[in-house]
Amino acid sequence: MSRVLHSRLLKWIVAYGLVPIGVAGADDADTNDAATDRTGTGKPSAHTFITHKVVPFESREDIAARYGVTVRDLEAWNRILKKNPNKLMAGWEVKVRARIAAPPRQKITYAVKYGDTWGKIAGKFNVPEGDLHRWNPKVTRKFKAGQKLTVYTNPKPVPVRIASTEPIDPALAGAGGVSVTPRVFDVPGGGVSVGSPNRGRLTGGIQLPESELYTVRRPEESFGSSHTILEIQEAIAAFRDTSGFGGKLIVGAISLERGGRFRPHRSHQSGRDVDIRLPKVAGADPKSDSPTDIDWDASWRLVQAFIEQGDAEYIFLDYSRQKRLYEAAKRAGADKATLEKAIQYPRSRKTNNGVLRHAEGHMIHIHVRVSCPRDQARCES
Repeated sequence: MSRVLHSRLLKWIVAYGLVPIGVAGADDADTNDAATDRTGTGKPSAHTFITHKVVPFESREDIAARYGVTVRDLEAWNRILKKNPNKLMAGWEVKVRARIAAPPRQKITYAVKYGDTWGKIAGKFNVPEGDLHRWNPKVTRKFKAGQKLTVYTNPKPVPVRIASTEPIDPALAGAGGVSVTPRVFDVPGGGVSVGSPNRGRLTGGIQLPESELYTVRRPEESFGSSHTILEIQEAIAAFRDTSGFGGKLIVGAISLERGGRFRPHRSHQSGRDVDIRLPKVAGADPKSDSPTDIDWDASWRLVQAFIEQGDAEYIFLDYSRQKRLYEAAKRAGADKATLEKAIQYPRSRKTNNGVLRHAEGHMIHIHVRVSCPRDQARCES
């Protein structure tokens, strides 16, 4: 096969619990029993609920509008809201069956830049200017460059639609109420992994192309098998569409053009390994290795995309950072089975559990190892 041309629409729908806009039966009316699944069990299904952490000065109406639901829905799903109709406290965790894919709000510290105004900063993070003042009561209206501000970001949902006219069975689509744009990538065939990641080579290596989806750190180190290059692009596209993350995503080392030994790496020899820097929160120092500067909610979506869309055999991350990723997955509504399959934590770092496992020194990036394709007999896991 000279070209690899894939569009995995059904795989996306099943993996992410996504529903195309306009599909009959994809969403129920606004009723109090909307929290039950489509199987008739009366229990919430996977990917149904997300957890929203209330930020200071946020209202019930703000939360409802953000996720495309009603205040009545919120009260039906959260006993604490129903019992306290005139109260909403910052820090409360509210369960929401979201109909709009809104990325999580995050508390960040923003350093004022030359030319910034209160209005510009509020617009940058999609927050009311009044809230920005209330979050920073000790900061004068005339600030200077370098002034630190507390901001609770409010990233906008990504409006995307399926461009397919093929009918899709709503039973396969889950109950997420979210739609995505499937992407088609044209990847040359002929790139083959030979041997193992630690002792192998690459024949007909394919270079990861430049893209608006990511930044290639060193093009001369970004060669992989045809299968790997396709999986990287599809997983990152899925990550962009499901997370709404708009910041820079940097792709590091994959393999040299012919594979083989690639110092200082012990692996990366057969075109199946790729290093990707973890997404940073807005305003974070790009050189910082602090865990507080990493966008863990977006990082979970990245890991999830490679597990469910990118054919990951393993993903490596230092054990000391796994708890933060685990907590982000729980905030996103991941159930117990998903967590056990995906992340080694809270089990010991010495266990062989989870796709994502401990590797010393992987503090600000993940190392993804793509599985061997079935049609490459010389590829070794």
